[in-house]
Amino acid sequence: MQIAVSVIWLNYNSAKFINLAKESLRSIYRQSIPLELVLVDNASADGSFEEITSYTSRLNERDFKVKIIRLNKNLGYTGGNNIGYLTSNPKVKYVAFINNDLILYEDSLERIIRYLDVHKDAGIVQGIIYDISGKRIDNAGFMCTETLLNIPIKSLINKPVYITYASGAYMVVRRELISRLGVPFDWDGFMYFDDMPLGFKAWSMEFKVVSLPIEAGRHFGGASGGFKSEKTVYYTYRGWGIMIEISNTRFKKLLRKSFLKNIPIISGFKNPRLTKVALKGFMDGLYLGKKKRESGYSLDIYSAPLVTKYSLLSLLLPNRLVFRLVS
Repeated sequence: MQIAVSVIWLNYNSAKFINLAKESLRSIYRQSIPLELVLVDNASADGSFEEITSYTSRLNERDFKVKIIRLNKNLGYTGGNNIGYLTSNPKVKYVAFINNDLILYEDSLERIIRYLDVHKDAGIVQGIIYDISGKRIDNAGFMCTETLLNIPIKSLINKPVYITYASGAYMVVRRELISRLGVPFDWDGFMYFDDMPLGFKAWSMEFKVVSLPIEAGRHFGGASGGFKSEKTVYYTYRGWGIMIEISNTRFKKLLRKSFLKNIPIISGFKNPRLTKVALKGFMDGLYLGKKKRESGYSLDIYSAPLVTKYSLLSLLLPNRLVFRLVS
């Protein structure tokens, strides 16, 4: 039977949530659609790689094609998934990126691919992702403003909707789109500079990014990185620094100033150490973004659907969600 989709599943030090990671894998095997599984381990050092591979060998009653890659260095979300993509079968039309803390609902993958089969202009598609309890919507995709505020869609949708970008926790991408880029993500992105720029790239290439009114899965969120770890804070602010520099937002100068002004004020009251980490991440991001821009790299945010009505607060605090990480 012809393989319909390559599933890229990235593992990193999942021992602390190993049962959730196993359930994520089990949910992939429960999908009715023929697929290949590319399991990439990002140099885990907690024994999770051995446990995951042993578990996968016991799951393989469906006779899926499984490829296992163990990296000798942690390349982050972007590098690990790029390796997975490059290892996958180039003849398979679609590539699904699924986090190791996300549990797929049955047949959700098949339903997304059916939509892609019919709608040739769709480049990236996701469904409705719930929190791990399954009671609240985590997101049905994301919308952005001109100030690069990213707003998760938290309500039920009853028809396909265009979104700025899809969640990297569970999205299906047309291989043709990635082939034109070379790889799906920037090698130096590491994390928190991944799904958003891919969405803008898709729109600028005249592919649509779509959220479907189907229940796609349950997501824990932040299991590998930790919500308030120094690494998470650093790469979150680094990502915003890069985005500000390489995007064509008309608020570029204002955003640079507002970030530098507000990081110490908002995050410094409760955790001065993380404030320093955030400032370093942001400054490093500005530097890297400037280097990218000077080399000809740019993102056209105006090719994508944006939220055009927003308050003055979103101009002064470009991403309120970011600041909650360090509050």
